[in-house]
Amino acid sequence: MKTSTNQRSASARNTLTRVGLCCCALVAFVSAAPPTEQVPKGMEQVGIDQKLGAQLPLDAEFLDSQAQPHRLRDYFDGKTPVVLTLNYYECPLLCHLQWEDLVKTLQLSKLTPTKDFRIVTVSFDPLEQPRLAAAKKDAYVKQYGHPMADAGWNFLCGKQVSIERLTGAAGFRYRYDPNEKQFNHAATLIICSPEGKISRYLGLNTDPDVLRLSLVEASQGKTGSLFDQLFLWCYHYDPNRNSYAPVAMRIMQMGGLLTLATLSLFLSGLWMMESRRRRWLAARAAPAGPATGPTSTTQPTVHA
Repeated sequence: MKTSTNQRSASARNTLTRVGLCCCALVAFVSAAPPTEQVPKGMEQVGIDQKLGAQLPLDAEFLDSQAQPHRLRDYFDGKTPVVLTLNYYECPLLCHLQWEDLVKTLQLSKLTPTKDFRIVTVSFDPLEQPRLAAAKKDAYVKQYGHPMADAGWNFLCGKQVSIERLTGAAGFRYRYDPNEKQFNHAATLIICSPEGKISRYLGLNTDPDVLRLSLVEASQGKTGSLFDQLFLWCYHYDPNRNSYAPVAMRIMQMGGLLTLATLSLFLSGLWMMESRRRRWLAARAAPAGPATGPTSTTQPTVHA
């Protein structure tokens, strides 16, 4: 019996030893394995540094789709927020996906170009010419289908110095790959105030309501409805969720204001009802005045 017990104990120790060795080997394999989230080669210098509140170089010079020279400030009127996109017109895929996604979002948002916003698309390839800008504008304005899209969406190109000033101010980092003969870059919608300051960065597949509220926020109340203003007072943008999240303190303040307003209306109604009741009682309790009637016209009888 004792020998059998010793054999079982030895067998258990051997099993535990094998399990331990397997665990050590697994840990060593995982430690030696390369990280799964490595930056692809050629993308190390590509990305977006969010520079909220930064001023765009409004004096930078560009050419529009008709080869007419403009300064960037020509598209910022001090009243209308601007959606800035940085692309290049011969991009094989990502820029087209961004433009198509933007068109769908705008169609669902029911916003009006030139009234609620403007779009400025700038090519960061200094070799691209206005004819390419004109071709892209014709294609996406037609796809958008809004009667004011032609006036509200501008496609620009420019020289390297202007491009570098704009991309640097916007925190937009890109890199040309000579082997692939194309640019490596990210995609974002840069929401700007009417004065040319960066207010928000939005990604692809942006919810139409998020875009609308971002434009209202960028315009500081110059566009949008009263409901939008109240909503933004109670909510703030959460970049991690790409949506607006409630601010507990402001919602409590709003609830307190609504409660106070409701109570004030209720008490005012009671006061008016009581005032009317007192006037009615006072009118009933007032003494009746002397009777007034027509004066008698009967003449006295005269006896002879």
